[in-house]
Amino acid sequence: MFNKYFDDEVVKSEYKKQFISLWPEWLGKENYHLLDEVTEADWSKFNSLINTIFKHYRMQLVDLKERKLNEISNIDETLPNYEDSMTKTSNEFSIYVIPELECLLSEDWDYTFIIWYTDKNVIEKLKPFIEKSGLYSFS
Repeated sequence: MFNKYFDDEVVKSEYKKQFISLWPEWLGKENYHLLDEVTEADWSKFNSLINTIFKHYRMQLVDLKERKLNEISNIDETLPNYEDSMTKTSNEFSIYVIPELECLLSEDWDYTFIIWYTDKNVIEKLKPFIEKSGLYSFS
């Protein structure tokens, strides 16, 4: 199933991106200071989102090194804590697969996650979870 979503370690090109952020749009240079003002409570909104999705959909965790998808039985075991997240490198970012929706949810820089999808209905299905978590989504 790994190859359904990835070419080597890169998400396949047919997947579109929807960004999930603490802010309703990209921060301009004049607002970069907001990145330094993110609190643990702000950051925890992403874990809240992942927990909420997990309550409604089966999820898998991507292992890029082993090129496989691992079933998740306890979502809390996959969630990073605030301190670890502040020092992560890009190869440590989490990537989740939601098989029922045929999409991925990947962690990215600057307090952003990305939904990778091929069917726009996926965004409509996840949008209430995003909003409930106090986050924003945009293309």
